[in-house]
Amino acid sequence: MRAALLMLTLTLIAAGCCAQTPFVGDYDAELRDGEHVDCELMVERLQELGANTYMWLIWHSPNDWEDLHEFLPLAAEADITVWVYLVPPSETAATHEQFPYSEPFRLDYVRWAEEIARLSLEHDNLVGYVIDDFWGNVNPRWFTPESIRAMVDAGRAINPEIKFYPLMYFNQIGSRFIQMLGTVVDGVVAAYPRNPEAVERALTWLNGEFIVPPQGSVTHPWDTPSQAGDCGFLQQTVRVLDAEAAALTFSFSDDFDGPTAGYHMMQARVGDEVVWEEDVAGEDDGEVTLDLSEVVAGEDEVTLSLGLFDRTGVGNFGVTAIFSDLKAEGLEVADITAVDAWTESVRGSFVTAATPPWEPEEPIDLPLILMPSGSRSAYEKRNDDPGTAELIAAKYEMCLQFVREGRVQGVVSYCLDKTPGNEDFDAVAEIIAEFWRDFEAEQG
Repeated sequence: MRAALLMLTLTLIAAGCCAQTPFVGDYDAELRDGEHVDCELMVERLQELGANTYMWLIWHSPNDWEDLHEFLPLAAEADITVWVYLVPPSETAATHEQFPYSEPFRLDYVRWAEEIARLSLEHDNLVGYVIDDFWGNVNPRWFTPESIRAMVDAGRAINPEIKFYPLMYFNQIGSRFIQMLGTVVDGVVAAYPRNPEAVERALTWLNGEFIVPPQGSVTHPWDTPSQAGDCGFLQQTVRVLDAEAAALTFSFSDDFDGPTAGYHMMQARVGDEVVWEEDVAGEDDGEVTLDLSEVVAGEDEVTLSLGLFDRTGVGNFGVTAIFSDLKAEGLEVADITAVDAWTESVRGSFVTAATPPWEPEEPIDLPLILMPSGSRSAYEKRNDDPGTAELIAAKYEMCLQFVREGRVQGVVSYCLDKTPGNEDFDAVAEIIAEFWRDFEAEQG
């Protein structure tokens, strides 16, 4: 019944009954028969799920690229669109010996874009490609703005319709990403939405509804070790005008929201005294006001520092902290982009920068596909609740609400268990079936 309803809905869509079909489906957790994907069973289960989209990971086996060629025509018969999903260098033997490569083209991402585009000319249900954990690999060693553009252009030269969506985490979707890649990529897949507010913030950036204020940034690169005590600070000498009223307000954020704690600390210092500290672990996007009256008492001038401090050394843990909207009372504090007022204090591999206000030269309007946790372990890692069928389905439903409102392009869950009889699968399938019933009704 569910599959028949989906087929009816997709038939209506194909006949031109709506402007755009949302992508609704799943990623990874493929069902295998030995060393190969069981393509027929995968299509069967995706139909039972009510999916019209599947993101095909090329990583678990050297046969994945070959199996994709078998899967595509079967998926087309079931009206299932397909995205190729690649891993970045950080998830390969180039960085970790125990990891495989995406075969057969490995780290040649220009070649991947070309071959995926060629394959899409043979199978029009192949619509694009995704690279996992993308932002963490944007660095001089792996992905640069120039190499990313070369990759995207190579695919478009063969099929102008092929799409590239980087996999991003919500806290990574901000000014640096938009300034660097907002006019290069075709959209974004955003993993693990915690709540509607996280999606709203991402849409503000992706829809171009933002103003980038002057800001200072301090970065520790990925694939780079540090030692305890390494740090990077932007510093300036501040005149004390009225010690009793001395206060400082600033906004802060970072591009890491995982649970790993006890390493990188965002700090504000006056002289050698730490007056504010925030671990980069978890979600950090806020404003703080500091009463500095006691710490500046009796001083004519003090040194203000904003940056990152490593309490414990790291092996491979990149992060960028951003500070903006500085306001002061009782102190004479220069704007973050007053280059002559700020100096850098760095120990280790930290990099600091101060950037002026920014507005895009071209309009930004990037579509968004949401990727909620479909596996129980991922759900528990990314949320404060246990992974249950009910909660996994509720998160999928939260994401579908944005699709209903026409604000996101689709929902593709992360690693939903597709084993027959799995209760998580069945719970999500019920949510998707209801969505398609509503969708069909709206199409008339």
